[in-house]
Amino acid sequence: MERPYRCPVCNAPLEEDKDAGFKIPPQCPYLNTAYPELCSLHDKLYFGKWRKMEADPNDIKRAFAKLGRLLSKMKEVVEKENLEPARQNLKKAGEAFAMADVDEDPYSSIKHMDQTLSYIHHAINDLLQGKKAKLHSPADYERHYDVILPFKEDW
Repeated sequence: MERPYRCPVCNAPLEEDKDAGFKIPPQCPYLNTAYPELCSLHDKLYFGKWRKMEADPNDIKRAFAKLGRLLSKMKEVVEKENLEPARQNLKKAGEAFAMADVDEDPYSSIKHMDQTLSYIHHAINDLLQGKKAKLHSPADYERHYDVILPFKEDW
């Protein structure tokens, strides 16, 4: 099987991500971000189907695997950057992630996965703050995702 081409900025596969509703724009939206790959991976999970009411167990399991990859990449970066606030948030993310058991009970795992993603978001912002860069806000990238944010449909 041929591997998809990857964005030279954020390293995302240059193919539509159906789980996140991500449409490939002409220019990478994460071009001016200090940690484009981490922000891109975060947002693909943040806007993912697993956070919607109609998510099925397979959506949740795929998101869990992606979350594990993001957590692993975060550990590499935080270890290299050596920022204590990011390290603490990443520790909390790891603890929340360990509480999820998508094979046994995918729907109960969503809460732990969401907490993991939140702590990762804080760790990303710790890294950005360490570089005196603009903090990451998924809302800034919402237009690149063909999904409705969780709970927005109820407003």
